[in-house]
Amino acid sequence: MVRTFLLSPRWLALHAVAVGLVVAFVVLGWWQLDAYRTSEQRHDVRDSDPIPLTELIGPDAAIDRPVDQPVTANGSYLDELVVPARVDDGVLGAYAVGTLDTGDGVLIVLRGWVPTADEIPAPPSGQVAVTGYVMPAETPAQATGRNLAAGEVGHLAPDTVAAATGRNDLYDGFLVMTDEQPTPSAAPEPVDVDEYSPIRNVGPWQNLSYWAQWWVFAGAVIVFWISFVRTGIKRSRRTPEPAPDDQHGPLPRPSAPRRTT
Repeated sequence: MVRTFLLSPRWLALHAVAVGLVVAFVVLGWWQLDAYRTSEQRHDVRDSDPIPLTELIGPDAAIDRPVDQPVTANGSYLDELVVPARVDDGVLGAYAVGTLDTGDGVLIVLRGWVPTADEIPAPPSGQVAVTGYVMPAETPAQATGRNLAAGEVGHLAPDTVAAATGRNDLYDGFLVMTDEQPTPSAAPEPVDVDEYSPIRNVGPWQNLSYWAQWWVFAGAVIVFWISFVRTGIKRSRRTPEPAPDDQHGPLPRPSAPRRTT
C-alpha cells in the first residue's frame, strides 16, 4: 500500500522536484566555494614576488586576460602619451603613459594618474626597472569621446599607441606600473591594480556564507521532503480502503412501506 502510494504519479512528480532542488542547491554551493578558492588563489599570486617579464610572456604573446603575476621589465623610455578623461578615486584626470624599449619589444606602461594633462612628470631618462601587472588591451568602448590632441590616445591598445608613435614592435596589452627604479623626484600617482582590475566584488567570507547558505537550503529541502512523505504515509494509513463488495458504494436504503387507509 505504502509503496503504491509513494509511486503514484503525483508523488513521483514531488520526488523529482525535491531531488532537482537538492542537486541545484549543492551545485550552487560548490560553485560559490570554487569562486572563493579561485579568488584566494589569484590574490596569493598577485601578492607574490615579481618575476622577469620575459619569463611570463614574449613580445608575440596574445594577452586576453589580466595577468595576476607581478613582473619586472628593464629598458629605457621612448615616448610619452596621455589618456585623457580617466577617473581615479572619483576624480577626473588623465593617465600618464610611456613606451619602454625592453630590447625584446616595446612595452606600453601605464605610469600613473595625474589631475590634469598639463602636470605630467617626465619619465626617468636612461635605464629604468619597472614593476607591475600585465593587462589586456583596452577596447574602444573604454575610450573617451572627446577630440584627441597630439600625444593623446583614447584607450590603451597596441593599435592606438602604434598610430600615435609609429612603433610596430609593441607587446600586446600594457603594464599597470606599481614601482619604478630609480625613483624619480616627481611621478604620477600609481593606479591601484585592484581598482583597475578587481579580482572580485565581494569579500571571501561572503562567498563562504553563500556556499553554506546553499547547502543549508539543500538540507532544508531534504528535511521538508522527509516530513512531507511521512505525513502523506500517515494520512494514507488512516484512510480505509473500500472492501471488494463496496467498490460500487453503499447500497441504497430500502424505502419504508406506504400506509394504506
